[in-house]
Amino acid sequence: MLVSVIGGIPMGIGIFAVWPLAKKFGKRNVTMVGFILYAVGSLICWIFSHNLVVVLIGQFIKNIGGLPCAYVFMALFADCLDHLEWKKDLRMDGAAMSIYNIIAVAMVGIMTGVFNWLLAKAGYLAPITANSTADAAAKLAQNGWTAQLALENLKPASDGVLTVALQQPSAVTSVISFAFVGLEVFTGIALVAILFFLNVEKNLPQEQAEIKARREAKTAEESGK
Repeated sequence: MLVSVIGGIPMGIGIFAVWPLAKKFGKRNVTMVGFILYAVGSLICWIFSHNLVVVLIGQFIKNIGGLPCAYVFMALFADCLDHLEWKKDLRMDGAAMSIYNIIAVAMVGIMTGVFNWLLAKAGYLAPITANSTADAAAKLAQNGWTAQLALENLKPASDGVLTVALQQPSAVTSVISFAFVGLEVFTGIALVAILFFLNVEKNLPQEQAEIKARREAKTAEESGK
């Protein structure tokens, strides 16, 4: 709960800060700085994953860095479409958004599969069920497992079955930490590198003026016919 609350605070106030910064410094530049902060925050969470206070600090930094991506990125995406129209006289909004959504939806399923595969390879221990505390203790002792919580603190479900979550091997916790925060360090750096070469904002006002002039000329020509 603390991670969600502390990490989510910037998202509420960010909308009032991001756009003034984007107008002053450019959408690309603000987004690049955001991804740098995102990578730094994720790195802090990754290195100090067992220290809740430090993780909360890292999560706060990470979510500040995510603000431009949340509020500015689609505007930058639209700028790219305008640049493409200016350069090729071809509007690709529908195709571009279709590809964008296909990637976003498909990757959820693919990466969920990859994550589960990594957990299995690392030796993930699924929760066990038992009919009583004594039964659960016997199963733990038989397999050399340890419960995440003391058995006396667990409450059975309505059908009387007790579900016991197991302490995971260090390899499993390492996989989880890498998947949730470690990987974001590398993706953040990669996105900064990609955005470095994106310069569509440089001459965008002139390009948009030319696009508008072309459309007006085309409309006038069609009206004349």
